[in-house]
Amino acid sequence: MKFQCVNELDQLSFDDSGIVSFYVEEKKIEFTFQGAVVKAKNSQNARYQDMYCGEIALQLKNAEVARLVKEGMKYYDADGNLQSEIPDEDVPAPAQAAVLKRLAKGTVFTVVHDDVKEGYAAEFGIDVPKEDDEEEIDTFWLCVTYEKSVAGWDRYCSPTEEN
Repeated sequence: MKFQCVNELDQLSFDDSGIVSFYVEEKKIEFTFQGAVVKAKNSQNARYQDMYCGEIALQLKNAEVARLVKEGMKYYDADGNLQSEIPDEDVPAPAQAAVLKRLAKGTVFTVVHDDVKEGYAAEFGIDVPKEDDEEEIDTFWLCVTYEKSVAGWDRYCSPTEEN
């Protein structure tokens, strides 16, 4: 990778980034994203404006999946009256491997950084096509802790529209 930053996950944006590949191994989580943004204050960004990059590889080292949650829903009628509610649900350990495999076809809509005593923590909000109907989506929150993040990319594409 031509460009690389370490522990600057907050200086990258993965909003609306498609996941090209995703792997969870012992103590390591790897993503490859399409359409990520390198923020202006990233140490590797000499343009000082938010810039799209092609594919970006993200490695989270000494990482663990702290929690995997399937987001619930609320259904309202046309008058705004709550009709039914499906609560958030923790994905049980036996089902996590199958859900993690599905995340490789998802799109990240946000990454929230959390404070922890040691290392780092982040929650990835990921929309994934449903298995039985690809027009519908399931939303998952992948909550991870890690000691080190390494992101690498080969080129910048263009400034974001906000610049």
